[in-house]
Amino acid sequence: MKTLKQLALATAVLAVPFMAQAELKAMDDTALATVTGQDGISISGSFNGTIGKLTYTDGDTNGGSLNLETIAFTGFNISDSDPLKIDVVTNGGIEQLQISLPAITGELEVGAVRVGTGASIGSLAVNDLNMAGTTIKVWGH
Repeated sequence: MKTLKQLALATAVLAVPFMAQAELKAMDDTALATVTGQDGISISGSFNGTIGKLTYTDGDTNGGSLNLETIAFTGFNISDSDPLKIDVVTNGGIEQLQISLPAITGELEVGAVRVGTGASIGSLAVNDLNMAGTTIKVWGH
């Protein structure tokens, strides 16, 4: 009798996946077009990088150039608790890709600022950059 109960229990457990799929039906393209999935994407991480030189050249006949050298950005962090969010929104009947920026912390440093090829006239640092609340929308036309 014990073996019969175990066999009945095992049969019931094995049958559950088949019962769950019993109501699955094929969908045509029209019906499938109305189906939507999960809502948006979240991105977090830590970003660092360097740029060897950025040059601005004046177009005048006596124009010169301004060189920003040894550019580094470090510690640009987007936390898991406040990620960059990507979502699809509808605005005036037009579907748009919306990118919402969170607080992004980090430092941007320029090691040398040169007019032409002369000696550096100093350096530049950008601290406490905060782009929280910025929204970018992208769509085709």
